[in-house]
Amino acid sequence: MDGSFLKNLLNSVGDDKHRNLSLRLLGGFLVGLGLALALRFGGIHAESLTVAARLVGELFLRGIFMLILPLIIPMLLLGIQKLTETGAMGRIGIHTVITVLGLTAVAATLGLLLANLVKPGLYISDTARTLLMERFGQSLSATKAITADLLLNLFPKNPLHEMATALTPAQQGGLLSVVSFTILFGIALAKLPAEQTQPVYQFLDVVYQASLWLLLFIMRWVAPVGIAGLIFQAVMGLGWEIFPLLGAYAGTVALGLLLHSAGTYTLFLRFIARVNPLRVLQGSAPALIMAFSSASSNATLPTSLRVAIERLRIAPPVAQFILTLGATVNQNGTALYEGVTLLFLMQVFGVPLTLPEQLLVITLAILIAIGAAGVPGGSLPLLAGILPTFGIPAGAIALIYGIDRFLDMMRTTLNVFGDLVIATYLNRLYHGSHRDTQ
Repeated sequence: MDGSFLKNLLNSVGDDKHRNLSLRLLGGFLVGLGLALALRFGGIHAESLTVAARLVGELFLRGIFMLILPLIIPMLLLGIQKLTETGAMGRIGIHTVITVLGLTAVAATLGLLLANLVKPGLYISDTARTLLMERFGQSLSATKAITADLLLNLFPKNPLHEMATALTPAQQGGLLSVVSFTILFGIALAKLPAEQTQPVYQFLDVVYQASLWLLLFIMRWVAPVGIAGLIFQAVMGLGWEIFPLLGAYAGTVALGLLLHSAGTYTLFLRFIARVNPLRVLQGSAPALIMAFSSASSNATLPTSLRVAIERLRIAPPVAQFILTLGATVNQNGTALYEGVTLLFLMQVFGVPLTLPEQLLVITLAILIAIGAAGVPGGSLPLLAGILPTFGIPAGAIALIYGIDRFLDMMRTTLNVFGDLVIATYLNRLYHGSHRDTQ
């Protein structure tokens, strides 16, 4: 996809705007948390305030949900086009895709293993779980078993019907059917002559960029109030029990990101890329700081390019190709986060998963990560769309929205570091010695 419009848009907001967004979301979180704690501590039951909080929280979620299909359909079609073009670029393009998919699969698997070991979704009492069940009871009553029928649902009878009911757990295929059909359609579209498909891709790029603009607008102006409403509802409903639950969840994600960075990337750099991991980390520092503060892979791209060329001495063509592609498809931190989040919500709502079903979770985490927009909060709309596949209502994402911004900053940092790690490896592979990382 072109992406020039998006890059210009993100560059125009600047570092100050990204910091302001972080402060807005943090402010919304603290306002909702503080107000709810004050009311509970004071024994005050403010019905009108609870209704208002539910309203603004629901409006925020609906704003996110309405963008799921406008984001995911053009994103997949344009992504397949980009991967097709990447393959046409020869060995380095194919090598990049294989490396990205391999590291992303490792990250998603690590997240799933940690979620199974820590079980963050079980840090909740039966009473609190009952309250959550009551809130989402109508949707959860339609929970379906994930069986071999799921394979049939990958091939929908009526794709338009699946698009219209993608967020309804009671439906058969949901968003998974939409994704599978879109992938097949995208492969077919990529096989047609370029002169026929170019207008289609231009239209899809406009739809994608317009959807991202709306997402940025919602995150900047609606999310602070919406997050305040969501965290207010959670604390008023669950009380103090919300803290160990979300603490265990956030701790699991943070531990996974740390292990993937200090473990997977270190081993990859030392034994496969054969460079000094510490030197790469030191050289990458400016880009990692920018990634953490902005929570946006695309906004960090100019800094990453400068770091790769000037500090890591990566050849400019390699840096430009891999980092530009990586900002879109290499989302290791997001894959790990999505795997933990999916399993966490299933544990909270008592949805059991067999090993084959957990392998499906890994696959979905990889797909969501590759499709996640490189903007703050870009992965959550896609994650919300996947939840109904497992019989969990999309609205259940509200449980984690209050703390997502902090996790977003951490996983974006890992995503950007992963781009630089892959660029370092392929630069050494195709351009010989890597002077500054010996």
